[in-house]
Formats: sequence, structure tokens, C-alpha cells
Amino acid sequence: MKIADVKYTTIAAGQDWGPAIYKVVLNLGVALDAESVSAEKFAASSVRTVPGFDYEKMEATEPAPQTVERTVTDAYVCDENGVKAEEGTYVAVEMEISPAASDAANPFFYDGSLNVPVAHTYEIALAEGEILTDAEGKAVTFEATTAEGFENAVVEVADDFTKDEFTWKAEDAEEDDEGITLTYASWMPQEEAEEASTPLIIWLHGAGEGGTDPVVALVGNKVVNLASEDIQKHFGETGAAILVPQAPTFWMDNGEGEYLTAEDESGRSIYTDALMALIEKFVADHPEIDADRIYIGGCSNGGYMTVNMITEFPAYFAAAYPVCEAYDAAWMTDEMVEAIKDLPIWITAAKNDNIVKIFEGEADAENPMAYNLKLDDDGSAIALDNFSNNLYNRLVDAGAEKVYYSLFDDVRDMTGLYNGADGEPYQYQGHWSWLYVLNDQCVETIEDEEVTIFQWLAGQGK
Repeated sequence: MKIADVKYTTIAAGQDWGPAIYKVVLNLGVALDAESVSAEKFAASSVRTVPGFDYEKMEATEPAPQTVERTVTDAYVCDENGVKAEEGTYVAVEMEISPAASDAANPFFYDGSLNVPVAHTYEIALAEGEILTDAEGKAVTFEATTAEGFENAVVEVADDFTKDEFTWKAEDAEEDDEGITLTYASWMPQEEAEEASTPLIIWLHGAGEGGTDPVVALVGNKVVNLASEDIQKHFGETGAAILVPQAPTFWMDNGEGEYLTAEDESGRSIYTDALMALIEKFVADHPEIDADRIYIGGCSNGGYMTVNMITEFPAYFAAAYPVCEAYDAAWMTDEMVEAIKDLPIWITAAKNDNIVKIFEGEADAENPMAYNLKLDDDGSAIALDNFSNNLYNRLVDAGAEKVYYSLFDDVRDMTGLYNGADGEPYQYQGHWSWLYVLNDQCVETIEDEEVTIFQWLAGQGK
């Protein structure tokens, strides 16, 4: 029996480096002998259609398909959701993923400013000379899948979040003013909970995760991990609710689609009031949320917005956790520092961050993504007085007693799964210090006890 027009579903999961399609589920429509299904019988290729760019003419070109062979690591009979089963008509084909070869599996394309979903289809075929057998022992083959066979794209955990949008208008807005619309994703740990029983974790995305598709904000970074048992366990029987707002552009928008700079007088985001209104409405719509345990954090642009929000509304939040934050020291007044010095704050950054620079350094001529730190005469890295460094130092100088700073030398894989060519744990770009936060790997000794960042966060309240 040869099957034509096979339908299939792709399954992606959030990884440290972004989303990765690691499994394709084939709907063969024939009850199979599970023992006839194995990894070596399948061949797989991903086909991503991505925007092009002509660097000689400095202009965009027509999108072009990129075909990459994928290494099949496992295959088995499964149910329609890809869960392994003893019998069935579906087959799951799992493929190798790694940070060093992330593009082939990535359902997004970073266009230089935003992560945008791209057409991503799969060619799954039987290897030459291979066959499967059905439940009666008869031979089964199938034609390679095509774009026409694509049925659905599943993003694990992200699909469990509710997606919505919120529009805010200023009180003095003109009648034809459309206001500001923020999309957002949310997740509740329980269907029903007692009033004011559940803390709320807010995550604010980086610049690349803006737009109108909250899934990008959930898996552009590994934000879905906030819903994992490893993090939720810190928040007791109720767990913690999650709110992930998304700016249509970027949080540091000055109102003209351009980045705020140190020369801007206030450094205030055009989304400040809209974001606060969204948070207040979300809390009001969910009476189970404990208004005394609302925690706000985010990375890069979202780290900037975290600082922007706590300085604008210092009494509202129970704690903050800015990561590689981009709030320029030029905007931080002594009055702002005084207003937040008693707020529990955990800051995270890496010394070799080459995007939001907090140490002196220079680009690597052979690797434009690398950042080589400059050293003083004693061989120590030279700190800059801005961003995370400035925020921490000024809070300490103001007498803050609940401020912590996880400052890493660099950003490395902590799973033990991925190594670089030198055999050492795989090294990510230094800006990606959010990996340590979202994997709950920031650890500090507080009152003679080692605690992780979310373990600490769970204990904070007004």
C-alpha cells in the first residue's frame, strides 16, 4: 500500500535560543505495526521561506525557500498530539535540534528588528528501500510530504496561554484617536481559585519580540518556562498567574518609531500608561490575583520597561526583576532612586553583553557577535557606570537593603546538552542573560540561605 497526500502537523517548543520545531506528526490513516517504525527508516528536510536581502544594492529581495536536511533522532507510533502510543495511525518523527544549527528548526525569522513567523514546511519521506508494515503485516509506504499536506503548527505550552488585546486611550484624546493597542498572552495556574490567593508574574519582552502575535513574545525567549513545574513549585498550592504584554513596536519607542536615547529628557515610553492600564484591568478581571504580590520583570527593552514602570508606579509592584536592562543612567534621577530603594529588586546581566554594554570592550573582528572585554592593569574587567551597574550601585548607595545583582561573566548552556567546538558548554551571545533568569539559575545567598530568583520572588509581598 502506498499512501498519497499525507497530512502532517509540526510541533515546536521554546528553547534557550528560541522556538524549535523538533517533531512532525504524520497522519497516515492506516493502523501500523509499532515495531516497524524506527528513526533510521525516515528522512527529513525543513523548508523555510525567508526574506532575502541584496547587500550590494542594500535592498530587500523576494522571499526564497531554504531547504535544510534534518537529522532524525526518533520515530514511533503516536496519537494525533504526538504522544507515543502502542498502536495508532499517526507517526511522530523527531529531529535533532541545537543552538549551533537553530535556523533550520526555527519557525521565526529575525529581520534585524523583529522575529516574524515564516512559512515553514517539511518534506518527510521513507529512506530509500525502507517500508513500514500495517497491523496485519502488509507493506506500507507513502509519498514524501509537501507544503499542501501541512495541517497545523503546534507550539507546546504557548498554545495553553490565552491570547487577547487591549486598547487604551488618553482621557483627553481626540475622537478619531485610535489609542494604543497592546496584544498580550496570559496563563492561570488554576481554573478556579480563592479571591486574592494567586500572585502574578509579569514578563516584558525584548525588542525582537514586539508585534501583534503574542506567541512570538512567549517563545522568542523561553518565557513559556514561567509556567513550568520547576518555577511554579515556588509559588505553593496556588501557583502564579502569568501576564505577557506585547508592544506593537518596542517598549523604548519615543512615539515616532525611533529608540529613546540618553538625550531624551525623561526616557519615558509611549506605552507607559497603556501598559499600566492593561495590568490594572487584567488584575481587576481576575479577582483571584493577589494585588499585594504583583511582580514585574523583563529583558533588554523589557528590562528598560521594567525600570520605567517601577519608577513611574513605585507603590504598585511587590518586586521587580530587570534583566540586561537598557534604562539609561541619564534618565534616572535621585528622586526615582529614592522612590524605589525599598522595593525588592533582583538585577541580572552578563559582563560581556555587547548590546547593552556595562563593561568596556570591543568587537571581535572574526566574530561580529563577540565582545572582548578590556582589562585594567590588574587584569580585571573595567565596569561602565550605566544600565544595570548604575541601577544597582545607586540603589545600594541610597541604602537599599533588598537589591541583588546576579552578574555573570558570560552566558553558557547550563543543561549539559550542548557544547561548543572547544568542548566547553555552548556559549551564547552575552546579551542573553535572560537564559539564567528564565531557567531559574540565578542564585544568591540571602540570610545565610541559597535561593533562586523565583524562589526569592515567591516570598515577596507588600
